[in-house]
Amino acid sequence: MNNNGIPRYAIVLTGGGARGAYQVGVLKALSQLSSKKEVRFPVITGVSVGAINAAALASHFDDFKQAAEQIENFWRRLHTNDVIDARVTTIMFNGLRMFLSEFIPYLQKNTPKSLLENAPLWHSVERGIDFGKVSRAIAAEKLYSIGVTCSGYSTGNAKTFFETASHKREWHRERRDGIYSRLTLDHVMASTALPVLFPSVKIGDEYFGDGSLRLTSPLAPAIHLGGTKLLIVGTRDRIQAAEVAARGEHHYPSMGDLAGYALDTIFHDNLDADIERLQRINQTLELIPAEKRQGTPLQHIETLVINPSRNLKEMALAFRHEMPRALKWILASQGTSEKVGLLESYLLFEPGFIGSLIDLGYQDTLAMRQEILAFFCD
Repeated sequence: MNNNGIPRYAIVLTGGGARGAYQVGVLKALSQLSSKKEVRFPVITGVSVGAINAAALASHFDDFKQAAEQIENFWRRLHTNDVIDARVTTIMFNGLRMFLSEFIPYLQKNTPKSLLENAPLWHSVERGIDFGKVSRAIAAEKLYSIGVTCSGYSTGNAKTFFETASHKREWHRERRDGIYSRLTLDHVMASTALPVLFPSVKIGDEYFGDGSLRLTSPLAPAIHLGGTKLLIVGTRDRIQAAEVAARGEHHYPSMGDLAGYALDTIFHDNLDADIERLQRINQTLELIPAEKRQGTPLQHIETLVINPSRNLKEMALAFRHEMPRALKWILASQGTSEKVGLLESYLLFEPGFIGSLIDLGYQDTLAMRQEILAFFCD
């Protein structure tokens, strides 16, 4: 609660590569359901692709509907070439140089920093987000706090770089730190830098990569930054695992499958565990008499989770033909056990798939209209 006893709403935007488009549809629906012109969430946190959406949302904090429209326009125009250099020659050359540098020392000086080059994404995000507006919203005390999480390669810690209008102090927990800093493009791009695939980003004296790698408690930044009611927008559907179990189909995992499962684990497992942990804390607090709760630093945190209602793997299958030839060839060579794997659903930055994800997020959110309105009832 804030000083007036009113809940402080926070939105938690998770990682997921191309699946981040689902969050855009959720934001679009939320803007239409909101009774306020401003963004309804004074606390905004994001990690990986969620960091891009979080910064974009904060940069249009004065007008929720305009923010949602701007973010939707940005995503619907995306192609793979706006995210990575998807030319066969670039990918093959980088991969070959990285491999040979392990055996030929003199090649190490000029070894590519990553398999894929994401300079196009840097330019796309730089054009789409005004970080000056984020700081001005903070200074005007309209936006209470915003945090973007990265993973430090030297310290091995998840570091949430945050701006805030309050006197919130930095925090230091086991493998988790909160660092006060004016947010820049470097923070957002560091949060999206998956190791090997994308180059790490230097901030201060340390190199950083994708924030999902080390973020063992994805809800903690929003709580540290003042959120008391958390709306969590995930990008993992619950359909696929249930369908596979029902069919009783089991295949030996290919390299493509393993890569997809690795991304699925990095982006989602800690979030699911953290939600479960928070629910247990809430249940424990309910067992403590009200007069004794004052003696504990724990507080009841209400959550509402929105996840995709359709099988994203099957959705990616319908639009796989849109992928650049180089990516299709590479993914096919990894021999995914079915026609399309989890990996494709994270890398398919093309209008058909992106648009279908936005529409799904929009429909799923409107389908939860009553729950959302109850969540926002002060």
